[in-house]
Amino acid sequence: MRLVETLKSKTGALKVAEIAKLLGVTPQHIYKMAARGAIPSFRISGSVRFDPDEVAIWLQGKQTPIVAARRLGSAKVAA
Repeated sequence: MRLVETLKSKTGALKVAEIAKLLGVTPQHIYKMAARGAIPSFRISGSVRFDPDEVAIWLQGKQTPIVAARRLGSAKVAA
């Protein structure tokens, strides 16, 4: 299952450790990204949480055109 599909299948807010595991980075890296607004997040009583749909949209926006085209079944990118 692709990462975006995995995120979209999640319900409820995700914790830092869950996002870190999905993205293959450390929790500390996720905290830093959230603090500088590099990944969509929100706080509940001081705890950082993530909306899985928002993270999926953010991740899709990070794809390069070539990766996106390959996922659509075409190696060519329209110029």
